[in-house]
Amino acid sequence: RSGTTREVNAWAGEGPSFMRTMAQPVFVAAVVLLSATIALSHGIRFREEVPLTIPFARFPSELGEWTGVRQAMEARFIEALHPSDSLMLACRNDAGREVFFSAVYYGNQRKGEAVHSPETCLPGSGWEVRTSGTASIDKGNGTRMQVSRAVIAKNGSVQLVYFWFPQRGRILTSLYQVKLSAFRDALVRHRTDGALVRIVTPVYGGEDSGAADKRLIGFVKIMNPVLEKHLPR
Repeated sequence: RSGTTREVNAWAGEGPSFMRTMAQPVFVAAVVLLSATIALSHGIRFREEVPLTIPFARFPSELGEWTGVRQAMEARFIEALHPSDSLMLACRNDAGREVFFSAVYYGNQRKGEAVHSPETCLPGSGWEVRTSGTASIDKGNGTRMQVSRAVIAKNGSVQLVYFWFPQRGRILTSLYQVKLSAFRDALVRHRTDGALVRIVTPVYGGEDSGAADKRLIGFVKIMNPVLEKHLPR
């Protein structure tokens, strides 16, 4: 019994000290931070899977002067990208000029299943990036948006590329913006859905990149209002 009494007294003797430790500002702050971290991690873990408003299977193949032929994404790209939905159209106008349009969508972006920047994959596919930057273009509804723009070359072929990242009602142009926006919205809105849109046209012999710019801008003005109906806001 005496041993038990000493053990109880020992715990009792530590009681006030333990309570004083719990009352220390540093300890309180640590508990609050830990609790907040747990709460936020659960918020991110259980973020909502947001489907497309309209599946890409219902995207039209006729867009003004452009007639599109739907193409299937290669299995190796699907395995690498893991999109929730994807769309690829090879479009041609009455003048025989071509525009290649693709979009990949993720209902919930996470490690291994998120948008990738074409800037990282183009050099790996043998394309030389001659110029890169951003451009301000008409969205098709009288307002403007920033897109990433690049002129690329490979084996004598020159192409103009526009790409952008529609993310929960925002148009972003870099992966840094995408990651920051996704982190913020995961905490606040429990959403990380988003897409990558890319359009490409050859720079044909006898024309310069300015003519190719005009072609892509004209295509976007027709295509983008249709695309926005498919993407959740």
